[in-house]
Amino acid sequence: MTDRKSGADSSPMQEAIRRLSALLTEENAALESMDFARAGSLLAPKHDAANALASAWRAAEPGSIPTTEMHDLGRLAEENRQLLKRAMRVQSRVLDLVAKAARSGPQAGGYGSAGKPAKRTTDAHSFKARA
Repeated sequence: MTDRKSGADSSPMQEAIRRLSALLTEENAALESMDFARAGSLLAPKHDAANALASAWRAAEPGSIPTTEMHDLGRLAEENRQLLKRAMRVQSRVLDLVAKAARSGPQAGGYGSAGKPAKRTTDAHSFKARA
């Protein structure tokens, strides 16, 4: 493989690092903009790229690991971790708000005798009974 930047041969390790880095960069941008659908669509390709990197790592000659690129990848992965944590907090807050709204919304009335909807009362006794 030829390195696009330098024209030199690129190792499977370098290709795997580039591929995973590109996916993390794309996912981080999606998470930054709160585009959770786009970020979610990158999950499978990101796992495939991570598996390819692991395979390249196992096959690499000792001392042939590109340390600068791995440090850059580590930085991207840490940023991704932080953004994913933020996204989970946001999603949790949204779900809490939806659940709270559902609990505080109008309650459906029950049924009374003869299968007719029960009358809703607002007198003090009925409030006390429901509280």
